[in-house]
Amino acid sequence: MKTLEDPSTKDVVAIKRTISKTLRSRLRARGVTVASIARDTGTSRTAIRRVLDEDNTSITLHTMVRTAFSLGYRVRLVLEPSIEKIERVAPPVEVEPLLRELGESLDRLPMRR
Repeated sequence: MKTLEDPSTKDVVAIKRTISKTLRSRLRARGVTVASIARDTGTSRTAIRRVLDEDNTSITLHTMVRTAFSLGYRVRLVLEPSIEKIERVAPPVEVEPLLRELGESLDRLPMRR
């Protein structure tokens, strides 16, 4: 089981809080009810309440997207690769003189205060 210290769990909680706060704010601004959103989306009031509850991460993507659409939002999902391991690699032999020259040039720069 994932804990709150797990980076993926922290991401899920942060994303859900942002979505819930944004949708609750739009719900209030438009003066609509949970019941009317449930009717618009063809789901239950309980499901809509789960979408609006920032602590409840047990919602389907389908319900979240339909709720957001009903409130005038479009949901875009972006997957970004994460870096799991960084390894030091030797530079190609051809660039070693350039790297040495770059290092010498950097050494000649005045120190920042």
